[in-house]
Amino acid sequence: MVANDGANGRDQSVLDRLDVTQRYLATEFAEGYEDGLLPRRDLVERVLRMTGGIGSAASLLLALGIPARASAQAGPPAYAASGQPQSPFSVPEGDPGVVAADVMLDSNGAEIRAYVVRPNADGRYPAVAICHENAGTAEHFRDVARRFAKAGYVAIHLDLLSREGGTEAVPANERAAALTAPGKADLFVQDFQAAIAYLSAHESVRPEAIAMTGYCFGGSVSWNVACREPALAAVAPFYGPPAFPDELANVRAAALGVYGENDARVNASIPSVEAGLAKAGVAHRLVTYPGASHAFFNDTRPSYHAEASLQAWHDTLEWFGTHLGA
Repeated sequence: MVANDGANGRDQSVLDRLDVTQRYLATEFAEGYEDGLLPRRDLVERVLRMTGGIGSAASLLLALGIPARASAQAGPPAYAASGQPQSPFSVPEGDPGVVAADVMLDSNGAEIRAYVVRPNADGRYPAVAICHENAGTAEHFRDVARRFAKAGYVAIHLDLLSREGGTEAVPANERAAALTAPGKADLFVQDFQAAIAYLSAHESVRPEAIAMTGYCFGGSVSWNVACREPALAAVAPFYGPPAFPDELANVRAAALGVYGENDARVNASIPSVEAGLAKAGVAHRLVTYPGASHAFFNDTRPSYHAEASLQAWHDTLEWFGTHLGA
């Protein structure tokens, strides 16, 4: 999807005024609409809530190449779960190999909902924090946490809409705006710092062996946390641009960046990520998976790419195993 070359200066300035995360999500929504996956009404509502005004929303759509008037696209919202998990690594709730619990974390006075899973065996394990996509938490991400637990990790997954009452309390078309409101990027770093502190004190965790991963919006959050949390030993963001690119030189975690070949808008951030990590002097590897598009790991979405997903899962476990001593 290419921005409208004929957009006037006002239209382009609306796009320029968005922060990195908002601009990334706006283009994702626009591409979902153009692909017929996101109804126009949902597109307009999501953009309106991000910009805060009808005029600015219309200007933003024009800057993104979306005409002011068009017939509504049919089909379900692209950013909701579309079916049962397809990955062979999926772990159902109640699997006897893991122990799971819902807990509440204190993040500077805010109560953050978290899902914690560990292997069902005594011992001390490496740990991983997991961040969801731009639609909030879903059963898929709890499944991913269980997958890590089956692989020998203590996993924690946060609901970053906890301040709004939790994901289910927020209408679907309002979630992205809530997650990208001013100041939220900094708050979410604090939330995951609270999660890392929780893991560090957990009796089943090796505190020197904590990693983080996230998907789409959650990939961006993972980069942000890595920029500001030196306790992370490894990080594996999936197809999300960092909101603090100028801070990448502060990263101390061994970084695996995961990208899909057909995800041009996110892949445009690869050179700056490479430069920042090289300046940081940390072990890093940025991998682009052939044939894969954005959100290829989520096996409940139409974007799921089985081959790329399985390889990325293997590569993530190998990366964490190497740099966490797992």
